[in-house]
Amino acid sequence: MSRLASFLILTFSLLSFSFTSFGQETAPANTSFFVQTDDKVKLQVVDWGGQGTPLIFLAGLSLNAHTYDFLAPRFANNYRVIGITRMGHGDSGSRKGKSTIARLTKDIINVLDELSINNAIFAGHSYAGAELTHLGRHYASRVKGLIYIDALQDLNYMFSHLKACPNIGYSNIDMTKHKEHFYQTQTVKSSDGKVIPFADLDVLGELLKAEIEEGRDYTNISAPAIAINHLPEQTDDFFLGLFKPTQQCREEMIKLSYLGVAEFIKQKQNADVAAIQHSTHMIHMSSLDKLAEIMNNWLTRTFNPSVNS
Repeated sequence: MSRLASFLILTFSLLSFSFTSFGQETAPANTSFFVQTDDKVKLQVVDWGGQGTPLIFLAGLSLNAHTYDFLAPRFANNYRVIGITRMGHGDSGSRKGKSTIARLTKDIINVLDELSINNAIFAGHSYAGAELTHLGRHYASRVKGLIYIDALQDLNYMFSHLKACPNIGYSNIDMTKHKEHFYQTQTVKSSDGKVIPFADLDVLGELLKAEIEEGRDYTNISAPAIAINHLPEQTDDFFLGLFKPTQQCREEMIKLSYLGVAEFIKQKQNADVAAIQHSTHMIHMSSLDKLAEIMNNWLTRTFNPSVNS
């Protein structure tokens, strides 16, 4: 079994549970529908309404568009707000075989074409940073702006990070506190028969390999961009519940994050960077108000949404 596969199984093995065992707070109204890609994979699209420039949310690995149900509606006064659930996640269909970031971004472009969206502002959490970067480099005419939500990591240190932080695989998301962000997902089984919510494990392994193969290169991205990160040295709670990182693990977490931000600043002209103190990697769950404030301030300063109203 590969290190990636082992990591994934560890990561999600403790997240097996029945969604109905927890109560649900009522999320703001949204609609959900499907768009079929050019190779017949159906992707879930969530629409939170609004008018004006499209603002498209892309979820992190294992999450789906509904992870933004309490953040995305805050922008509907000035933007048309939608989310796309990547293939193999949530209620979207899976695609077997080798995955590439180019294919994932083509899926996003397929959705834009189907919805007659010429260009948009994209906000992506964690793994979605790879999709944001590829969109910015290869689909410049379709990208008005990019918002990286804790989505900058130096992939050169990914494996040393996993080696130093074996317990990161046992990240225990506090479902009783953040339950509203995890629902309407497909349920699949791992090879040992355990029920794994969120995403197809085979797909996740392929996507992690695709991200590492793609790398991160922010040069030649003309669209304005901001990176909003948490400060890893301030928390023991990287994934809303990381088991007591060792000093070496903490140092690797800091290196992974800050060297990723450094590359972004070095390579991307006019890059904006913001940090949220005492947060976690799941910023859109643990620091909802502050994240919305930073995003709104940047969007207003950069795009002046009053012209869209």
